[in-house]
Amino acid sequence: IEQYDAVEQRLAEMAGDFKKLQERKKHLIDVAERLEEQRKVRLINVLAKVNENFKKVYKSLSNGGRGELYLENKEEPFKGGLELWAQPKGKSSNVTRHQLSGGEQSVAALALIFAIQDYDPSPFYYFDEVDQNLDSVNAECIAKMCRERSKAAQFIMVTLRKVSLQLADHHIGITHGGDGCSRRIIDFDQEQAIALGEQALKEAESAAKKNEQRAKEEQETLAEMPRVPDALPAPQSLGGLLKHMQDDESMTSLAERTAETNEDIEERTALTNAISELDEATEETAEQSIELDE
Repeated sequence: IEQYDAVEQRLAEMAGDFKKLQERKKHLIDVAERLEEQRKVRLINVLAKVNENFKKVYKSLSNGGRGELYLENKEEPFKGGLELWAQPKGKSSNVTRHQLSGGEQSVAALALIFAIQDYDPSPFYYFDEVDQNLDSVNAECIAKMCRERSKAAQFIMVTLRKVSLQLADHHIGITHGGDGCSRRIIDFDQEQAIALGEQALKEAESAAKKNEQRAKEEQETLAEMPRVPDALPAPQSLGGLLKHMQDDESMTSLAERTAETNEDIEERTALTNAISELDEATEETAEQSIELDE
């Protein structure tokens, strides 16, 4: 009866642990589904805002052109990519991104950069001859937009275009020295550098306030996200009969008696086999004696 009660208690513990694990599994699946849904919603919302910015910027850069961003897989956005469609002014709406010229592709790419900047600004941008493949009209549009946006961010541009140089605040001329080293030939003066430093300090303070507000909003957003529950302790039923054998003397004695019974059975089996072999040998000897008498 004691052994039965111990086993019955273990079965009850296993049933309780199984129920807890089932509830835990259901809760984790629910959290994963909610996080996946939030990730999808946020991606779509961000893309919608960047897409609106892209339409405006591309229209301005291309003098009336049309552009749009869209997902390859709207139902499962993380299983597909992002496509960019651009139609320069005067071209067919059936033109694909790969059919655009190098200059038109550069304008579309810069429009995407500016669209992302409008949504999540960076402190500075570095352009390495982005106007190289552009005609004079598009190069001027890019230079004017960089000039306009330089109020909110710093633009560092490597360029040979005259229009870009004319609209720049500072010029640093670099030439090849003939000995494998570069030489700086033009720089801005000290007073201008001090004025720029004071202006940059004010802009940094303003940016710090914006970042603080953004961090606060992110913390509020994180507080609303579903939380993964704490880890469960190891189920009591995982100990098996070993724990009950260590705690219950009756279970220990049962194991000892079982081992002794097994030894007795083995000894009895061995003795029976030995007697059978002896009987067979006696019968063979008797048969041989009868044959000799005959």
